[in-house]
Formats: sequence, structure tokens, C-alpha cells
Amino acid sequence: MDTNPIQSASKKSEFSNSSRLLILQSLVPIATNLVSSQLEAFSARLTEALFKLADQTLRPEEASHSFQAFQLLKRNNTTFYRLVAGQVNAALAKEVSTVNIKKKPKKGSEKQDFSLVTFEEMENKVLLGNLSQALEVSNAEQLVALNIRIGHVLRRTPISVAQNPFRPEVFIQAVYQAWMEFDTMTESHLLVLRLLQPDIFLQLTPILQELNNAMIERGILPDITEAYRDSQRKNEPARSDDIADKDPFLHSKLKNMFSPSAAANSPLTPRAQGGNQRADQEWTAGSLPGAAAGNAQGRQDTVTIDRQFFDYLTSIQRAAPVMAAAARGFDTAPLRQLSVQAPTDALTHIDQNTIELLARIFDFVFNDPAIPGDIKSLISQLQIPTLKVALLDKDFFFKESHPARVLIDTLAKSSILLNADTATEDPLYQLIEGIVERVQQEFDQQIDLFSDVVSDLESFLKDEEQKSEEAISKPVEEALQQEKMRLAREFAENDVALRVETGEVAGFLESFLLNQWIRILTIAHSVKDQKPHALENALKTMDDLIWSLKPKNSAEERKELVSKLPAMLTLLNAWLNAIKWDEPERVIFFSKLAERHAAIARAPLEFSPRRQLEIAVNIAQRASERRLSRHAQEQLDKPVDEWMELVETLERGVWVDFARSNGSTARFKLAWVSPKRTRYIFTNRQGHDAFSISGDQLVNKFREANAVQVVADSVVDRALVAALQDPVE
Repeated sequence: MDTNPIQSASKKSEFSNSSRLLILQSLVPIATNLVSSQLEAFSARLTEALFKLADQTLRPEEASHSFQAFQLLKRNNTTFYRLVAGQVNAALAKEVSTVNIKKKPKKGSEKQDFSLVTFEEMENKVLLGNLSQALEVSNAEQLVALNIRIGHVLRRTPISVAQNPFRPEVFIQAVYQAWMEFDTMTESHLLVLRLLQPDIFLQLTPILQELNNAMIERGILPDITEAYRDSQRKNEPARSDDIADKDPFLHSKLKNMFSPSAAANSPLTPRAQGGNQRADQEWTAGSLPGAAAGNAQGRQDTVTIDRQFFDYLTSIQRAAPVMAAAARGFDTAPLRQLSVQAPTDALTHIDQNTIELLARIFDFVFNDPAIPGDIKSLISQLQIPTLKVALLDKDFFFKESHPARVLIDTLAKSSILLNADTATEDPLYQLIEGIVERVQQEFDQQIDLFSDVVSDLESFLKDEEQKSEEAISKPVEEALQQEKMRLAREFAENDVALRVETGEVAGFLESFLLNQWIRILTIAHSVKDQKPHALENALKTMDDLIWSLKPKNSAEERKELVSKLPAMLTLLNAWLNAIKWDEPERVIFFSKLAERHAAIARAPLEFSPRRQLEIAVNIAQRASERRLSRHAQEQLDKPVDEWMELVETLERGVWVDFARSNGSTARFKLAWVSPKRTRYIFTNRQGHDAFSISGDQLVNKFREANAVQVVADSVVDRALVAALQDPVE
């Protein structure tokens, strides 16, 4: 009998409609108060994100909108707090008030008409959905517990996340609604929504935890361990590596090959027609220790194997190491020879199909130019053990994760790590050689042996990977610094370009900014994390300098110029000293600067309308020319082609063959990619001979065929597809 008073039958009717509502309503102020306690930290994170976006984006409009939003939030954060708290409270109260209404799940098959939906609205929905899903995943444990407790109160356990009034979606919508009310500038709405990532948004874990605690204090399911486990099992997605899920057509062909009814009509050799005469010599795969009989549901209920033939295979398997040592090559024909040499009436049609299909797979492996000959020699010695596996368990053909199939794939992929000149002396080769010998000597019926040797090989490669990571720590540090300076230079160039494009910068000043001040801004951007005021100071000095050379049409403006000049010139000289600009051009620049300031001070206070028009036209013309010039340059600088796309998609761990000047090639692994993908570090397998290369240089290597990516996908997958292109006969 269940002794838990909450779960007992006498308590199931404890919650009336009104009491259920009161229980859930009491949670609303708890959640609202916890949100309020986080608003200062949340606002600080959002403010910082807006400032970073304004500083780093290369799009002028986005920089302007994000900076305005940053200033608005920084100056009026108290108003933002009030709006968020109010929206969260209202949204939760509304959800709780309608929680008793059972919400019908949306049918995924229903078609939606997007013809009248704008791109902005679609992006809005996608961003809201992505954030909601991310928060649901990161708070899954607390949400499931709360789902179960709320479902218990509502007497309809379990409820889904979509029915939970305290789900992440409600908090997200409330915060977004508060921002739209806070900032009426529509350009900032999607901009802020893009910034609302889990690390910036409200931290929901403590809020959901406290809601669970509040319900526990009321005696509502203090222990839901078993219920939680059931929910996890129910929601856990089914994972399958069955070929039926990836290639139904291929699955159908395999199924027909290994179907007894199909085999009866198969145009193969007549040897297997006497299969009914060997019942006294057969055993079933289900009776073999470790055999995976029954896993291939829908293909065969039982697998029968002739004992005499199986023993015959074992005798060949045991002799293989001696034969291989004597020949030091690889035999591509032993499987097909078995069809001829096997004892009379030993093979069924299915056995014949298995042998022929496996022979075609090994043919493909032996013809793969990416696999070195020494490794092919070792793989060839696995033909008989693999045949025994395939006879025992047809899942070898149907499942990618089959241990014997994984071993062949892993050996083939590992071969690209070997140095062709010293392969046999490599510890990896020696390990592979030992693995093959172990399989030959020990494998009989235990398929788990393949998993054991794969685990040994993967452990060896993992240890080497760890050592490689340690070996490249210094090159990575140098590459990060190079990328940091490159990005700082790009930001500096953009800062200057935004001002030059206005057309209001004098010619000699423009040259100064492009040649000298970009250097100063590069330094300021590179140290902004440690010294944020340095960047603000450099930008302000540049803006003050530009302003000082604009016409001054009133006595007040000229007075302001005179008062600002001493401090501005002091800062200007200090920054130029930092970059050690002591060339004669510095003297010439300051001489021109003084002349221009003097001319501005002597100019008439009021310009004629014609002169004002001339100035405005000149400014507009220069601005237009600058924008067109920059746009044209950007188009020239970014020729997108297949090689750029290839380099952009390269992931750590891929192998690339680089051409040497003497005509040979050297194989290196991509060991590290910088965060902005501007630097790539390649090493050999042990992490030695590391070199760093820029993204542009790597693109050129590929474009000029001086770099070629090494294909390392599953050789058995490719072999199986190739083998089934023609019917097995």
C-alpha cells in the first residue's frame, strides 16, 4: 500500500478547481520576485552586449541602432526593471488563469500560410523559438519536475512543457514585450532579440527550483524520482543507426538478398539447393555465445550455419598469420574461393549472397587509393573473421555501429595518420598489427571481441590527441594574438571609414587618419578588455579633431574651439608618441593643422547662401564617392568561390595533404581553428611540426591545388553502396 499521503487514493480529490487555481496563483509572486532580484545583473549583461555589438559590427546602421539602445538602457535601467517585472507578473498570471483549459497540441502536419508573413516576423518567431528551446534543454530537469507536480495538482499527470504556465517561452515573451514598450525604435527590437542568448537572459534554473520547493513545502510530490525517470524515458528520442532510416532503397535491396523466400528464386549457383539435406550438421546463431541473433528484426528469425563449414573457416583463419608473414602482401580472392572450396551442400543461397557481398566490400577497400598498402595487407587478414561475423549476424550489413564494421572503418581511417616512409616503425601501425593478430587468434563466436580491440585503438588515438593538444599550446597563443590584432585593425579601419564616408573630413586629415590614427585605434581596440577607457579616449580625440576642422559659423563655436584646442592637442601628441611617429611628416601635419585652425578663426561668421550650398554639395559628393569606393573595394576583396566555402567549413581533426616544393606531399591534421576562423594551425599526428596559416593563404593553397583534403568517411558505407549497384550474382 502506498503510504505517501499525497499520492493515496483518498487524496486524489483533494484539489478542487478553486484550490488548484490558488496553489498555482501563489507561485506567481514567487517567480516575479525572483525575476526582480535578477534584473540588475540581466540589464548589465544586456547593456554590455549592446555596447560590444555597437563596437564590433561592420554594419554602420546596426552599430548606430545598438549604440542608441545601449545608451537608452544605461540611462533608464530603472524603467526597464519596472517594465520587465510588470510584464512577467502579468504574463504568468494570465497563464495560470487559463491553465485548467486543456491545450490541444498543434498538429505538425497542418500547413501554415506564410504568404502574408514578413521576413521580420518569421525571423522573430525563429529567434523566440530557438531561445525557448535552448532554455528548455538547459533547464530540463527542473521543468520536468515542475511539469509532474503541476500535472498532479491538475489531476492530469503528465503535462507537457507547452502546458506549463512557468515555461521559458512565457518569460521570453514577457521580456521581449517589455523591451518593445521600453524602446519605441523598432530597429532595436530584432537586434535585442538576437542578443538574448541563454548566457545573457534571465537565469531560470533558480526560479524553477524555488517553484518546485514551494510546491514541496505544500506536500505536493516531495519525491518524484521514479516519475521523473519515467518522463525522461518517455521523452528520450529514439536513436537508430539502421540503414533503413538513412537509405530505405538500400535497406530494401539488402532485405531481399537475405530473405529466404527471395533466395529461393535467386539466380546463384545450384550448390545451396541441397541445403535441406544438412539439418544434422546445422546450428543456429541464437545458440552461439555472443551472437546477435534476432537483432535484425524483419530480416530473419534464425540464422543457420553449417558446423563443418564454420570449423573450416576457423582453420583458415588460424593459418592466416603464417601465410601473410610469408607472402607479405594481401590476397583479394579468398572469399570467392570459399564458394568453390567449401564442402558440398555446406552453403545456402543466403550464405552465397553473404560471401559475394562481403567480397565486393573488401574489393572496394583494396581499391581505395587513400588506404596504404601495408594497412590493406592487415585488413585483408580480417576477411575470414569478418565472414564468420556476417554469417552469425546480418546486422553487419544493416547497422553502422556493428563492432566488426566499426573495426574496419577505424583501421581505414587510422591509416591516413601513418607516415608512408616509416609506416611499419610507427607505434600506431604496430598496434594495428597486434589488433589484427588478436582477432585472428581469438575470435570464434564472441562478437564483443571487435568492440574490445576498437576501444584499444580509440584509447591510443585519444592519448595521442591529448598530447597533440598540449604540444600546440604556444602556437595557439601566438595565433590568438595575431587574430586579435587583425580584428582590432579591422575595427579601427571601420571606425575611420565611418567618419571619412561623411565627406566632412579634410583631405590632409583623411590621410592622417588612414595612415596614423588607424594604428592608434588598433592598439586601443586590442586592449579594450583591460583598458576600455583607452578606446573611448582615442575615438573622442579623433571626433574632436574632425570637429575642430569644420567651419565655425558663430562666435560661440569659435570660443568653444579655442577652449578645446590645448587639451585636444595634448592628447593628440600623447597618442602619436605612443606609436612613435617622429617622422618629418608629423611636423608638416601639425603645421597644416595650425594653419587650418587659424583660417577657421578668421573666416566670416556668416557664409552667403551660395557658399553654403557649395559646401553642402561638396560634402555630399565626397560622401557619395567614399561610399561607392568602399562598396566596390569590398566586392573586389571578397570573391566567393568553392574554395572559400570549403575552408569555412573545415573542422578540427580533418587531414590535408600539402604539396612540397620538391613535388612530394606532407599530410597534416587541422589541430585548431581560431574563433573568427582567420588562423588555422596544422600539425602532424603527435602535435609536432606545427605551423599557422591565415584563412586567405589556406584558400589559395586549395585553389592552386597545393592543398587537398583527405576523405576519411566510412569506407564500409561507401563499399556497401558500390557493391549493391549491380545485383549479386
